[in-house]
Amino acid sequence: MAHSNSDSAGWVDTHLHLLPGLDDGPKDWDASLAMAEVLIADGTTHVVVTPHSNYQFSFSRARTAELCGELQEKLQGRVQVMAGCEVHLSFENVSALLERPRELSLNGGRYVLVEFPEFFERQALGSALEQIAAGGMVPVLAHPERNPVLQQNPGTLDEYLRLGCLAQVTASSFRGRFGKRAEQFSLELLRGGRIHLVASDGHSAEQRSPKMSAAAAFIAERADEEMAQALCSANPLAIALDRPKLPYAPKPPEKKKSFFARLMNS
Repeated sequence: MAHSNSDSAGWVDTHLHLLPGLDDGPKDWDASLAMAEVLIADGTTHVVVTPHSNYQFSFSRARTAELCGELQEKLQGRVQVMAGCEVHLSFENVSALLERPRELSLNGGRYVLVEFPEFFERQALGSALEQIAAGGMVPVLAHPERNPVLQQNPGTLDEYLRLGCLAQVTASSFRGRFGKRAEQFSLELLRGGRIHLVASDGHSAEQRSPKMSAAAAFIAERADEEMAQALCSANPLAIALDRPKLPYAPKPPEKKKSFFARLMNS
């Protein structure tokens, strides 16, 4: 059974590669269970597992759901395991999302975890996100702080947030796991109130570990404890359980008027 409120949840991780043999996550059950023990020890109580759907790995909802059930059983209910997907924004995947969105979404709800290509045309991608949102889905943008296009054009991320997208930052980005620029951008997004949730994007027990607590401590230190709980527990729980509103919903920055428009209005 799903917990009904965030008070009874620990950390909630809505982006991790935990199922064996599906993608570049754990290769077998031993590796998968070792990873699960790490996240349990770290205080995570709910996970939405997100195998890749991209050029390299094809996604099967049925197989994912089956493995989720097996994992939950092996862990004897110590973690609530839900099925999701990390959807690479290719032409094929965007088409699939528009046709059968709930098949690719997080726990079959309205929220869908989408991953940017490393380099992309900003307007075309904005138009794809707009179409997904117009279909009643809420795009959750996976690790925008790690994307070179958004690092160089932070205003583009703001435009996507104004479309109704949510920003999900990787826990270890705050500690420099993905380089200096991703670390700086994470902090900029935190200070600017432009993060909706944090997730581990864990792939293994050791190398890409599924830990959330260090990021929560960092956020508590740089912002406050309430913000840490919102980004690492309450908001991701609301998303995992398909609630229409997030407990903490930062407003995207307003669009700046161009110099010419400001001149005309003065």
